[in-house]
Amino acid sequence: MVMVRQTMPEDIPEIQALMKSIPGFWQSHWSRDTVAHALDTANGLSFVWEEDSQILGFVCAHDLGFRACLSELAVSPPCQHRGIGRALLEKVEHRLSARQRTILIADVWRDAVPFYRALGWESPEAVLLRKKLPPSGPDVPE
Repeated sequence: MVMVRQTMPEDIPEIQALMKSIPGFWQSHWSRDTVAHALDTANGLSFVWEEDSQILGFVCAHDLGFRACLSELAVSPPCQHRGIGRALLEKVEHRLSARQRTILIADVWRDAVPFYRALGWESPEAVLLRKKLPPSGPDVPE
């Protein structure tokens, strides 16, 4: 059976395994709590594609109020080009539309740009910048 469903905490190990199965996806500086934190802060915007009790796709987004951010979209490499990514994105987009959000942004791998463009995504007027923050101890005072 195939279904798109809300993520659950018990999905975390399988989501991590999915991410690690995609070359270059899992970042070495991510902790074992990275996925758990993403799910905790997604507020109803994280879903998996489950087929025969196996997670083949994962999407996670975050509603920031004035816009939303797609933080992750991962589909098992042997299962790509089957509509899994499209279905997961549509689920997030539907939820965000129901919340009256009108902008969803994402930083995506260059290889994935054609996929997103085919779904109506376009380059924003803004420039995406990043700053790598230095690692610090667990409870650094603010």
